[in-house]
Amino acid sequence: MTNKEMKSSETEIIGGMFGLELSALEKFPAQTDNPPFLAEPYLLLATARSAFTLLARTLHPKTVWLPSYLCEVLMGAFPIQLTKVRFYAINEQLKIAKEGWLTEIQANDMVLFIDYFGFDQWGEWGAEARRRGAWVIEDAAQALCRDHFNQHSHYIVLSPRKFVGIPEGGILMALDGAKLPDERLASSPSLWWMEATRASILRAEFDRHGGERKWFEIFQKTEASAPLEPFRMSELSLLVLKQAVDWQKVSERRRDNYKFLASELGQIALIPELPGDVVPLGFPVQLKERDRIRQALFAQNIYPQIHWPIADFVPSEFEASHRLAAEIMTLPCDQRYNQPDMERVVSQLRLSLGR
Repeated sequence: MTNKEMKSSETEIIGGMFGLELSALEKFPAQTDNPPFLAEPYLLLATARSAFTLLARTLHPKTVWLPSYLCEVLMGAFPIQLTKVRFYAINEQLKIAKEGWLTEIQANDMVLFIDYFGFDQWGEWGAEARRRGAWVIEDAAQALCRDHFNQHSHYIVLSPRKFVGIPEGGILMALDGAKLPDERLASSPSLWWMEATRASILRAEFDRHGGERKWFEIFQKTEASAPLEPFRMSELSLLVLKQAVDWQKVSERRRDNYKFLASELGQIALIPELPGDVVPLGFPVQLKERDRIRQALFAQNIYPQIHWPIADFVPSEFEASHRLAAEIMTLPCDQRYNQPDMERVVSQLRLSLGR
């Protein structure tokens, strides 16, 4: 009998942070080749958000162009006293809505594009931004397992802890001759790192044996206090990424789970089709009664995320992005789960929808 079979339905949860890859480390080393996302020149950081801080300090853009649908933590990397921040419109299909803003881009501006949920839908826009002399930054925090990134990018930012169980970690990659910042990075603040690692271990133990959910409170605190300042990735996180994860299995399971959810929930899927080169972060759906349905799923130990609340920092004129932010949620479909788990998600979601 597996640990999963031994646990009661009350403790078996779907979603939430990843636990430290303890089982993978027990089998160490699982592989000897670097994963695909460590093939280019790269800088290993404690957090992905700090990569944007580092780029802003290195490139000194007068203007940073951000999509109108994004995570609030990015805003902290671009202090308004040093950099002018402007938004461009994202519609409810997660695509760039208008092109007029492109004519206002100046040389040495920084333009940030996001691979939402692992999908790259902005290539032609990146080509034009680059033609105008801007730095093109690809936020691939949700697209770690792609076997290639956008050809128009100068820099890629990755967040591996969104895909596997490490306590912290971000990666800044340089492409096509772009130079990495030349900085000697210190270790993360020890107390923050210890608490982040503690949450990761406790979640792993919870997945094995059940028990209290103390890890969630610790995770929330460390997430809120994660440094924007650039620090280096820990040796523990790097060890897991390089030698303790079967990246092919991670990709295959995520894709299989996504395709199953799409076959069952295609009518509410934000992106029902899965291209062959995409390894998804999760399965985004759009629902008018999102908050009620999400609470109903919580009651069944299923925890969809919201990517992202934007009301407090994105101007109200970007109406489509605000509508999306009010209705979107992300169903888990990662490698921790199999088809019976996805069937449970579908069943409970349909019950909450009254179908």
